[in-house]
Amino acid sequence: MLAILLAAFNLRAGISSIGPVLVQVRADTGLSSTLAGLITSIPLVCFAVVGVSAPALARRFGAETVIGWSAGLLGVALLARVTGGTATLLAGTLLACAGIALVNVLLPVVVKTHFPTRIGVITGVYTAALAAGSATAAAVSAPLADLFGWQAALGAWGVLALVGTAVWVVVMRSRGGLGAATVDRASAADSSESSLSRGTPLSHLVRQPMVWALAVFFGTQAVLAYVQMGWLPTIFSDAGFSAGESGLLLSVSIVAGVPVAFLAPALAARRADQRPWTVGLTLVSISGVTGLLLAPAQGAWLWAVMLGVGSGTFPLVLSLFGLKTRSPSSTAAVSAFGQSVGYLIAAVGPFGFGLLHDAEGGWSLPLAGVLGVLFVQVLAGAVAGRPVIIPDPADAAISSA
Repeated sequence: MLAILLAAFNLRAGISSIGPVLVQVRADTGLSSTLAGLITSIPLVCFAVVGVSAPALARRFGAETVIGWSAGLLGVALLARVTGGTATLLAGTLLACAGIALVNVLLPVVVKTHFPTRIGVITGVYTAALAAGSATAAAVSAPLADLFGWQAALGAWGVLALVGTAVWVVVMRSRGGLGAATVDRASAADSSESSLSRGTPLSHLVRQPMVWALAVFFGTQAVLAYVQMGWLPTIFSDAGFSAGESGLLLSVSIVAGVPVAFLAPALAARRADQRPWTVGLTLVSISGVTGLLLAPAQGAWLWAVMLGVGSGTFPLVLSLFGLKTRSPSSTAAVSAFGQSVGYLIAAVGPFGFGLLHDAEGGWSLPLAGVLGVLFVQVLAGAVAGRPVIIPDPADAAISSA
């Protein structure tokens, strides 16, 4: 469990640390808002492209092994990206996000395999750790940049990622968990389950409405999440807050999501119908963005908290990948498909947000666009939360026979 928590803690720190120091980065590199938006969009494109390979890699090497190598890549890339100019920053961000993409997809598989009866609770715990890492990075990156420069502020998270990698390797080796052992334990636990060594065909996934609903729900929540991490401090800075205060507001937003990240998956797992959670949390996000649009300075702390509470849709949809599937094989396939399609949807978010800001010179049009995305999320959540289980390929073949 410690290894899972540390792996999760490092998944967003390298990304959420960018927003609070974006002003300094742009000043040093001359980045426009559009190019700055591209930096915050790179993770999403990378998650979509690389994440789809996770099930095949897990079948070949074992989920735990792939996570270990990916976490190591994350740490090295976060350190390397601050050693050069703009091109190095972009390349390092790309490689770091490749590592994150694989861990993103495979952590739900590890949870499904090792904790099949506690999916909601374990997902809540590790996403709370993820949120804690993100909040810590958002809170301290600006002060670190003031003291040591933005390069040191961003590079520090690479060191922590390497520490987490070392713990992951030690723990998994001590448990005999590296390699294909996960597959064997899962198969032995339930002979009726497909093992990870047998993939779920893409042709089966694309015929399932629930799979598409999960993908769209994941994508739309990611639009807000990455706009929030990449641009929220800048919005507050333009509203009159200092760089430190703006970073603190982002941190407050992330911290407000921690208890929700812990509770929402666990409570949602208690019932077959998760629509009160998928729709309800999205409505909270809509309220926060609306407040940010109408009165960014006057209600800044309230809007930050509401955005944090609404971000509980992320751990919720991660738990749905396990709750809506029957086996680790299906969980891996649905998680990879949902996250890849979802991140492709989300990739236009931060980049489009910056593009609209450049065109308007303000935040009204970009925030209105986010509201439109959130209304789509309400519809997707109403479908994704239904009491429906995605059938395994064998089940679907029997039912159609």
